[in-house]
Amino acid sequence: MNKKSLFWSAFGLVILVFAVIQFVPSAPVLVPAQLPEAERAAHRLLNFEGIANFRDLGGYATEDGKMVKWGRLYRSGNLAKASRSDQQVVKQLKLNTMVDFRSAAEKEEEPDQLPQPVPFQVVEIPTLDGGDNDVSSEIIDRLENGNFEDFDPDAFMVQANRQFASTFTPQYRQFLQTVLEAEGEPVLWHCSAGKDRAGFASALMLRILGVPQEVVFEDYILSREYALAARQKELMLLKLFKGDVAAQKLEILLGVEKPWLAAAFDEIDKNYGDFDNYLSEGLQLSAADIEQLRSTLLE
Repeated sequence: MNKKSLFWSAFGLVILVFAVIQFVPSAPVLVPAQLPEAERAAHRLLNFEGIANFRDLGGYATEDGKMVKWGRLYRSGNLAKASRSDQQVVKQLKLNTMVDFRSAAEKEEEPDQLPQPVPFQVVEIPTLDGGDNDVSSEIIDRLENGNFEDFDPDAFMVQANRQFASTFTPQYRQFLQTVLEAEGEPVLWHCSAGKDRAGFASALMLRILGVPQEVVFEDYILSREYALAARQKELMLLKLFKGDVAAQKLEILLGVEKPWLAAAFDEIDKNYGDFDNYLSEGLQLSAADIEQLRSTLLE
């Protein structure tokens, strides 16, 4: 066999392999609430084909010995790449409401792919949506001009998290009212990667339910691996077109770090004195509201 024939034979084999891969069925999505209790925590991250960082917040123990119910509180990245199979599983979760924290530009760029007709309420709570409250415009500008030399991603994310706990208090107040209105039925909330805006929302929810703060941080940090894994293609392209420095700094942004969330809690203490005052004065939750959340979402 000459070199030309060998090349085309190898090329044909590669094409065949890729064709076979396309038709290999994906593993079924394991929904924690549908599994034996002992297996649920190991499958907290739902193995969707096209939805990244989709996690069930069930199973976390509270300081008073209760536990967050499985199948009631979900957090994730966007659903723009949800396959038809993914959409059917989302439908099976019997969501009451889905909260979308993304900006108008983000939703236009990557619209969610949802089961049709949509079997749940969609509540849009735009956060980082331009104007004076846009902490992401600097990233967009830097991506366009490729200038990341003087950019500190850690400082940027610390400031963003401080704004979640101050500037964007009205948005998180609306989020919590939305969960209250669901009256214990399943709720999903997401942003783009499911780690920052959705991450702060998750931290609030778990702390309100009485989950110890250190466990709240542990859940927050889980997003580091899952969010980065979903953006490897973007990082490769960024490195190719904008260079190593831009890619390295964006890789930090695409993860999460404990000091970022700690900065949000520090901002709460700075502005309100403590978390309880933030709940009543900032988020405007009454004692009855907090009791309702705990009674419907804990067991």
